[in-house]
Amino acid sequence: MATEKIAMGINLRKNKNSKNAATFGKYYPEVDVQKTLSLRGFIDHMTAHSCPYGRTTVEGVVQQITDHLVELLGQAVPVNFPGLGTFYPSAEVAKDAAVESIEAMAGLDVNDIIKGIHIRFLPDATTLDNITSPAFKAACQLELRNIVDTQELLIGGKRRKVQTLKPVATAVAELMAGNGGESTGGDTENQGGGTENGGSQGGGQNGGGTGTIDTGGNGGNTGGNGGSTDPDDGDEG
Repeated sequence: MATEKIAMGINLRKNKNSKNAATFGKYYPEVDVQKTLSLRGFIDHMTAHSCPYGRTTVEGVVQQITDHLVELLGQAVPVNFPGLGTFYPSAEVAKDAAVESIEAMAGLDVNDIIKGIHIRFLPDATTLDNITSPAFKAACQLELRNIVDTQELLIGGKRRKVQTLKPVATAVAELMAGNGGESTGGDTENQGGGTENGGSQGGGQNGGGTGTIDTGGNGGNTGGNGGSTDPDDGDEG
């Protein structure tokens, strides 16, 4: 059964970091990340797209894969899924954890020098199943969507950072008409902080991954920006 290919939205965000004169004021692309799909949603997607197995079977298999994948990674055994890639563990070293000498290894507790264990993923790069970044881009249908801006507003007596979206076509039309210039103060999304915005199972809506961010540290982005190229960020996520 043929299915319509849903585009991956690309937003543009203005660099407001004046410390970098070469990029300050310019707009950079980032993925319009949608709401994270739950396991139930993922299974619903599978069973709705010509999967020959029933929901109960699919859910059981997926859950078993998850359990055993975590178990094997906990034993430092990488697991490869052909056509997808390899999951493998890596260690995050604690600050000032270098062992100065062999003598210092006597009685060493490895938990003192390892801060955490990360589960990493390496995309398949074989000729037939190449989904590394350039090849995966070719497999995606990209669609330019919104200009993303962040404004600090007073909501409920608290200062909150609120993301706003304005369609690129609207911003360009306003500029051409001399009405809006470079304004990106489009309709505010999720000012209350509790409404999830965008992201059906197919990821075809435009509003995912935006919302209220509490400057006190209580907020957050429900979608998560994997691979964001926002030059305002100090490092990669």
